[in-house]
Amino acid sequence: PHIAALGKCISDNKFKPRPLPKLGHPKMMLSGLEDLVVDDVHNQLGLPFLNIGERCNIAGSRKFKRLIMAGNYSECMDIAKEQVKDGAHVVDVNVDDGMLDGVAAMQKFIKIAITEPEVSKVPFMLDASKFEIVMAGLKL
Repeated sequence: PHIAALGKCISDNKFKPRPLPKLGHPKMMLSGLEDLVVDDVHNQLGLPFLNIGERCNIAGSRKFKRLIMAGNYSECMDIAKEQVKDGAHVVDVNVDDGMLDGVAAMQKFIKIAITEPEVSKVPFMLDASKFEIVMAGLKL
């Protein structure tokens, strides 16, 4: 009976459904110390563009791999800072290598990176073939 009463009340008072809000196209929002709305980033043609710095990636940089293997994290931070200075919107971090303790390397790199404002102002993209390495970076 109460459903019928609600229906009668609505029809007697001629209530109309409210219009749906206008939603633009979806936006990808990321954040480091500074927020990043991917739609707000454009290339020289005016198209949305996201520049991902790949030099903190063992698979993408021999120099980075050599520094990580040697435990030289301060020079690794210099590489990350350089990428951000050169326009990277996101820093890709990959320390996944068979000859390296990836979990420990990811934890140490991220612990240092989050204390560097020049690096941590952009989002990090944690990259590894082993899920536990990604999780190690996310837990910090």
